[in-house]
Amino acid sequence: MKRIAILICCFIVSMFFLNSCKKDSQDPNLPVLKLHPVNVTGKSGKHFLDTLDIYAPYGVGKLVLSKGINLVPDDAFGTQTVTPVSTGTNTYQYILDYTYQADEVNKLVGINFHFEDAKGNVAEKDLTINTSASASQIIYSHKWKLVSKLWTTANPQQESEQDCEKDNIFSYNPDSTMSVNYGTTGCTFDGFNIYDKWYVSDDEKTFTDVYHSVFNPDQITTEVYNIESLTNDKWVMDIALDLTVFGLSDHEVFVYTYVSQ
Repeated sequence: MKRIAILICCFIVSMFFLNSCKKDSQDPNLPVLKLHPVNVTGKSGKHFLDTLDIYAPYGVGKLVLSKGINLVPDDAFGTQTVTPVSTGTNTYQYILDYTYQADEVNKLVGINFHFEDAKGNVAEKDLTINTSASASQIIYSHKWKLVSKLWTTANPQQESEQDCEKDNIFSYNPDSTMSVNYGTTGCTFDGFNIYDKWYVSDDEKTFTDVYHSVFNPDQITTEVYNIESLTNDKWVMDIALDLTVFGLSDHEVFVYTYVSQ
């Protein structure tokens, strides 16, 4: 038994020695990648910068980027060979400039950074991209029907949407153009204004539309609405209008409610 115990101890010591040798023999000049951040979240249409820092004592061989969507390779992105820049002794850097894509909303998106140094040693890092729909994307992804135009500063407050407006359908396009379908029960002045463009502020707190008079193109009107709420089903916003010409105040507030079609 004593002899067996000695053999076991010798075996353990030998394995420890071999593992220590392996650790000691590991090449300290293998490439090391640091990606920051490794996980990003943003809204469609916005862009971000992501930085890959590279430690490569043997120099740069190549850096290849590839992308997957829901674990399937993105053929449109393909594989892209990029060139990192030197930032010092044995250090390099690559900065990815990426725009959150509308067709990647609520999908699992990842970009792989595959680096090889001049001796063929490999290191990899993965970036995870989480995209949600921006206010602009929600707006242009639907047609919108006006269902209420509540005059909240009236005493008492009152609904001011006319019957002839109840079938109005508003369409907004990704290129900032827009149009209105006035339906079958048009109002007297429908079509007198030509809508030129629309846009949402960067902080998504306001919506702006710009239009001009069909009789006088130089007569341009810009309306800025406060976005109260916006979902795929319902859109609520308000605007303060100067109605002193009608004997009212210069701050009459109307709340517009739309539902998606």
